[in-house]
Amino acid sequence: MKYKKLYFVFFVMTLILSTFNVTTIASPLIPSNYNNQLDLNEIYTYNVTAFNTSKALEWRELDWFAPPRGFVNTTPGGQILVKFTGFYDKDPFDYFNLFESPIPYMNIEFKKLQQGILVTNVTFYNISNGEADMNLLLGYNYFKSGFLIPNDNFTFLKQQAYQQDEPPFMNATVTIEETQNRISFDFRQTVGFFQKTKSVYDKISGLLIYTNTSVGNYTLEMTLINLPTLAQEPPFVSSYLPIITFTTLSFASFLLIIKVKKQQRK
Repeated sequence: MKYKKLYFVFFVMTLILSTFNVTTIASPLIPSNYNNQLDLNEIYTYNVTAFNTSKALEWRELDWFAPPRGFVNTTPGGQILVKFTGFYDKDPFDYFNLFESPIPYMNIEFKKLQQGILVTNVTFYNISNGEADMNLLLGYNYFKSGFLIPNDNFTFLKQQAYQQDEPPFMNATVTIEETQNRISFDFRQTVGFFQKTKSVYDKISGLLIYTNTSVGNYTLEMTLINLPTLAQEPPFVSSYLPIITFTTLSFASFLLIIKVKKQQRK
């Protein structure tokens, strides 16, 4: 009778822990290296505080032989709105991008402030993170971090960022600052076009929260105004917590059964 009770307890624990383990699986819509709590239906709004309005920005596709998608303009006081459309394979022409597939895609809307009213200038649909970065200069060289970065391995990201100091044409001073919730990448090109780009990301969501970037007569400074409040993702090891707990309890149950058997023999 004692054995039946022990086996029943063991069976119940197995069911509970197995169910808990299933609930830790990430959403199939978002790759495991991105935050699976990210709301893909949210429109993320960036307030523009600086933009070179003397000349519109020509928006190029990753295939430079294709005609431009259009011309972009915004103003200080304007906005850039981003809505993610999903995660897909990189464009075949996105080979100057170290981030691997699948990567984020998005709709991007640019608004100008005219006589106190926000007016849409242009909207691009289903643009890849790599293409957005290439046109807006949110990253540097192959480090096309764009509007959203993976948040599963910041050590790797920092290593990749430092490697963008690439002579002879892409020499740069790379500075990285990191706190508990934020990480910033600052690239100062020392040759050629002298690009200066500082982009700050929220480590929990992976979202770009601030950028100040310039090269030649192009400048852009903007700040995210609706950063979502997401739960802190557990450390990598904690994803194995159900397995560890199950193994521990299984071993404990096994020892208990042996102990009961020995007591009965006595």
